[in-house]
Amino acid sequence: MKQKTTRLEYLDAVRGIAAMMVVVYHFIGWKWGDYTKYHVASLIFNGSDAVSFFFVLSGFVLSYKYFHSDIKLNLPRFTYKRILRLYPAFIVTIILNFLYWNRVNLMDGYILEVLKDIFLFDNKELVLEYTMVRNVHKYYIPGWTLGVEMALSLLMPFLILAGRKSIKILWWFLPICLFLGSYVSMFMLHFVLGTLLAYYYEPLKNFKWKKWTYKRWNLVILVTTLLFFSIRHLDRMMPFPFAYHQVADLLKLDFFHFTGIASAVILLWIISNRKAQSLLEIKPLKFLGKISYSVYLMHWLFVVFVMDYWDDLIVYFNNYYVGFGVLLTAVIISTILSAIVLYYVVEEPFIKIARRSKWFTHDRYIVP
Repeated sequence: MKQKTTRLEYLDAVRGIAAMMVVVYHFIGWKWGDYTKYHVASLIFNGSDAVSFFFVLSGFVLSYKYFHSDIKLNLPRFTYKRILRLYPAFIVTIILNFLYWNRVNLMDGYILEVLKDIFLFDNKELVLEYTMVRNVHKYYIPGWTLGVEMALSLLMPFLILAGRKSIKILWWFLPICLFLGSYVSMFMLHFVLGTLLAYYYEPLKNFKWKKWTYKRWNLVILVTTLLFFSIRHLDRMMPFPFAYHQVADLLKLDFFHFTGIASAVILLWIISNRKAQSLLEIKPLKFLGKISYSVYLMHWLFVVFVMDYWDDLIVYFNNYYVGFGVLLTAVIISTILSAIVLYYVVEEPFIKIARRSKWFTHDRYIVP
């Protein structure tokens, strides 16, 4: 009989690193998006495509235990736990950003009016943003990624069931995702890739890049992976020919498809590399991984604040680059500290509620 799976904490650390990439990316991209230095920096702090890695990783994490343990798939409980995992901290984030947007009204004494918008739902845009999946993101702009995360997370049970029935179904579904992307979501590809990696986890963790049959292609795979993951910024630095974009439009290819494939290869490399796992398992990185969702949620507020008052803040520094570094560091520290609070006050309590809850625990909810 299969045993319950152990948590792969090194993957939490990877998520934490990706979240910090997003923080830096949004900071440097706010005012310097047209600078060559920004595009070069984005090859390292590629926050725009870190979301591809998030989605591939989500596909892996959400399906992993169902392929490698005796845990039964309970569809209503899966949905219930996913909602409690994502929504509470998300709603708190929306409210905090809404309050910031309405800071002038609050300072002018219109407190009741602002609170009424929050709790009595007079503000239509605020209500729509609460729903996460309606593609309304006025107050917390990065919320679009969480809408994708929620919507496609709820499709994961069907991918899991398909993989359990026959893994060939997922392999056939992989190219279909390219065409369905225009009608459902281009990120379906990412979740399917993550699910496939989860299914093959056991052989992959023992995979030896230096010993496999096609090891002579390792360098080509490495370079291609790096190019695919950075393709968006390469296009910004050296625009691709018009013919490429015509062909890409015809084939329904988006840069996110390339970064999704690259993310899957990166995740495969991490799964099969014990040295990388040992590095990722150091306590600070594991802790960063634990609060990574809160880091992603909280960073936007501090980035927006610093950029709104950039001209007032930068004058305190004689050297522009020193000021840039200090303000970026301040945003990172503020983000981490606030993320710790959000995690322990909101995230963790709701995680425990979801685990302890007796809702949807009856055998009739188990999917064969």
